[in-house]
Order: sequence, then C-alpha cells, then structure tokens
Amino acid sequence: MMMKNYRNHLLALGLGVGTVDLYSHRLEYFGRSHPDLLAVTTADLKNFLAARRTTLGASSRQTYVSAWRSFYRWVAKEHLVAVDPSLELESIRAPRAVPRLAADDVLQYSLLAAPLEEQHMILAGRMGCLRLSEIASLHSRMRRGDLFVVKGKGEKERNIPINDDWMPVVLKMEAKIGRGYYLPGRFGGYQHISTVGRKISTRTGYNPHALRHAGATAAFEATGDLRAVQEFLGHASLATTEIYLHTSLNAVRRVSAGAMFQGAVANPHDVDRIFDRRLKENLVA
Repeated sequence: MMMKNYRNHLLALGLGVGTVDLYSHRLEYFGRSHPDLLAVTTADLKNFLAARRTTLGASSRQTYVSAWRSFYRWVAKEHLVAVDPSLELESIRAPRAVPRLAADDVLQYSLLAAPLEEQHMILAGRMGCLRLSEIASLHSRMRRGDLFVVKGKGEKERNIPINDDWMPVVLKMEAKIGRGYYLPGRFGGYQHISTVGRKISTRTGYNPHALRHAGATAAFEATGDLRAVQEFLGHASLATTEIYLHTSLNAVRRVSAGAMFQGAVANPHDVDRIFDRRLKENLVA
C-alpha cells in the first residue's frame, strides 16, 4: 500500500510514467536487500552504492540517488520516518561521454532482416528520434495523420512527423494490431522498455539512444535549425540538444577542404623563386 501511495504521489506531481516506473524499479531492487525501507540508514545507502561502484555506471547509480531522495522526502513528509536518510547523499556526476552514433548503413542492413515489429522499433528511434520509453509506449491513438503526438519527460507534448521511410511500417503495424499499442505486452499494456531495448540492441548492435543521436545529427545537418531539432527531441534546453549533435565525417572533410591554400602559384618559376628566397634567409640567420 505504501508503494502504491508513493506512485500516486509522483503521478499527482505530474512526473512522467517512465520516471515513475524507473523510481519504482530502483526502490524495488534496493528493497530486495533492504526489505524494511523505513529502517534504512544513510550508511545503508552509501554501502549499496559503494558495492556497485564497478558494476554500475555513474548515471545508473545516480538514478538510485534520485529515487531515494524522492521517496524518503515523501515518507518524511508523511511522518513515516523521523530522519530522511538520503539528505547526506551527494549527487554522482557522470563524466560526459560521446555515445556511439548508429551508422545508417548498419541500420538499413538490420531492417532487411528484421521482423515488422523490430522494423517499427528501429525506425521510431532513428526517424522519430524517440526515447526508449516513448518507443515502447507508442499507441495508435497518438497518430494524427502524418504526426505522432507524443508525451515526453514532464508530460510535455510534442509533434513527431512520420516521414516517408517510417510511414509504410506504421501502416503495416496498424493493419496487424488494429487499435492499441504498437508493441503490445503479453499480459496487456505495452512491452517492457528493457525488452524493447534488448531487441533493438540485438538486432542493430546499438543501444536505442544511439539511434536517437543519429537521427538528431542527420536532422540538424539537413536543416541547420537547432531550435527545430530541440523541439523535435523534446528538450527543455538548447544546451541539451547540442550534446546530441555529432560532427559527421563529411563535415570534417569540408573543414579539411576549407583549410587548403586559397591562392594558386601563378607561374611554375615562382616556386623556385620562393624556395631560393627562403634558403637565403635561413643561411643569413
């Protein structure tokens, strides 16, 4: 009952379902080793993080910190604990790393052998630049003609145009499932995000976020419109969008070409004259 009330508290605050599920999952996993969550101490939290220093990345460990802070702040306000054990926890800063960018040729090859369901997953990530949770929870009622109206982080809605590469697969999926989730679960609802993520990674060799980064980079190179790409990705800040953009090899080649000599030697004899002058200058020096 306590965990149900906590979930309702988060939903009432307007947190996205994906965030609520993540916090719930983190607390559930932590609860396996600490069944009485109300008896947990700060030392218990720190020991848990320390024990997973080498098995979990900084970002994953920070999600535990965020879940604990949210949960214990709530139980303290509900007077279920006298002291919030998460107060002394410091944030875990993850070193910024450039994720792999999914290569178009690899994705196209993957699509050739993929069943319809996985084609939809891949295209939703690459063409729609959707987050993993958004791919998993996509529903036919979200489609408005050639647009998907998607709710992202913080329940913020954004329009995702369905381009010509993606639309045929969307229509085939709707013909197959009728009305409902494009990726229905075995027992109702939609497939778990970990299941969807595993299928994408197994099929393409990339994690779903690499598809999102690839789509964002391609969109910016095609348009040069950073503000539109920000809206497309559903970011609150342009700075976040800039992290998603990667410089392509073609762009680097253009830079290299721009670094070439801008003026050509007009006369072959000029070359000898230039080097004769420099040779004399070096001898004098």
